[in-house]
Amino acid sequence: MSEEKLAIHKRKVEAISEMVRNAYDNAKPGEYFSLRKVSVSHMAPQPDHPKYSDKPIDVKSLTDIIEINLDTKTCIAEAGVTFDKLVRETLKYGLVPQCVSALKGITIGGAVAGCSVESMSFKYGGFFDSCEEIEIVTGTGDIMLCTKTDNHEIFEMLHGSFGTIAIITLLKFKLVSAKQCVRIDYVQYDTFNEYLEAIKQHYEKQDIEMMDGLIFSKNKNILCVASFIDGEEAPYKSKYFYDIYYKSAMKKKQDFLSTIDYFFRYDADCHWSIRNVAGGIFENKLVRWLTGPLILGSTNILKITERLPFLTKKGGDPDVIVDVFIPITHAEEFFNWYLELFDYFPVWIVPYRMPKNKLDRHKFYPWLNQDMIAPIDDELFIDFAIYGFEQKRKGFNFYKALEEKVHELRGMKTLITHNFYEENLFWKVYNKKLYDKVKERTDPKNLFRQLYEKTNYKKKTEKTKRLKVGIPRSLYFYKYFP
Repeated sequence: MSEEKLAIHKRKVEAISEMVRNAYDNAKPGEYFSLRKVSVSHMAPQPDHPKYSDKPIDVKSLTDIIEINLDTKTCIAEAGVTFDKLVRETLKYGLVPQCVSALKGITIGGAVAGCSVESMSFKYGGFFDSCEEIEIVTGTGDIMLCTKTDNHEIFEMLHGSFGTIAIITLLKFKLVSAKQCVRIDYVQYDTFNEYLEAIKQHYEKQDIEMMDGLIFSKNKNILCVASFIDGEEAPYKSKYFYDIYYKSAMKKKQDFLSTIDYFFRYDADCHWSIRNVAGGIFENKLVRWLTGPLILGSTNILKITERLPFLTKKGGDPDVIVDVFIPITHAEEFFNWYLELFDYFPVWIVPYRMPKNKLDRHKFYPWLNQDMIAPIDDELFIDFAIYGFEQKRKGFNFYKALEEKVHELRGMKTLITHNFYEENLFWKVYNKKLYDKVKERTDPKNLFRQLYEKTNYKKKTEKTKRLKVGIPRSLYFYKYFP
């Protein structure tokens, strides 16, 4: 391990600690603080969120990889390292993280705080599940190392905390062996029941390395089964930038990509969010050739939709952008309900192994309300990713319908987007007792906001009230630039 890199990291963290300690000593009641990072936020764009009036804590320096250990197959890296940077570096040694988030600009710290998943999740769970150590700066400015044995409750509650527990600064996590290319086989199933059975069989046999899926209609369920291969085994290597990945899965039986391009195959279009920008013009091949480097890629798309909301939203309720995790025994019931209410495609499917947890006799993740999850014995959940559904039914909130149905089926909905939970239902999903216990220890002045408050905001800032005054949005888009 590089002692020089560690020494530099220590100085960075001490500077962040000093900023937080100063905030803790001087903060007024109701004053909040948010991180300022190099990367763009990968929460779904919410330009009216009150966080934009928060005071900043600068963590832009946390972008270095400290060590890649070939003997232990582990990596130590700062929280602001993006998956794009990380994979390019680890792959030089024939290794990759156990879970690589689908979008290039997602950071490893964000993957823990926001619950990232991908096509190896049926084996390893989420990125958090690969973590062995997490260093944090608390809301009092203390620097703390958390593991499954030391500060174990804090370690577990950092997962899915959305930055409300502490500032993640450094992570140690597991790597797995990989090769330079990937072969994908696209297998179509006519019914969702057959589709689920195929997923179950691959999960039980563990006979493949990666698995996700795309559902294009009730009768067109595509399972994307992938394996690492050597470069010379690939007869060609597809690239998806000017061409659109999700559309290729409807047509092809097999495909070959470099490993880097495989992991970030959804990035150019931010899955398929690009089709909601400017009326879908950026799915036109000529337009992509002319504007691609300026527009395509999740980082560009998220910046555009965050700062120029008039390009994607024409008033009314926010589009549905959400992942919901359903126990596999209830997955078919959820899908049938989804067909009746939404009937919107494509849907991204990610099988997800929910690791059993032995922390203080908790079942699965401790941040979940154990009463809710108690009847569920499934270790395999199905992530239904619904990206871009436009709410057109006046007076009906599709988000609330999802929240209620998912809770009924003992599942969970990610908080990366708009949330409309009533507080009593929210804490039937999340473990309030343990959250409050950890929060009191790490952020007693609530500098980082409380989880329900941050993810289910009700108040608009003065800055964002301009969205309601009725003038054309193109006249005030500059308000979204720093």
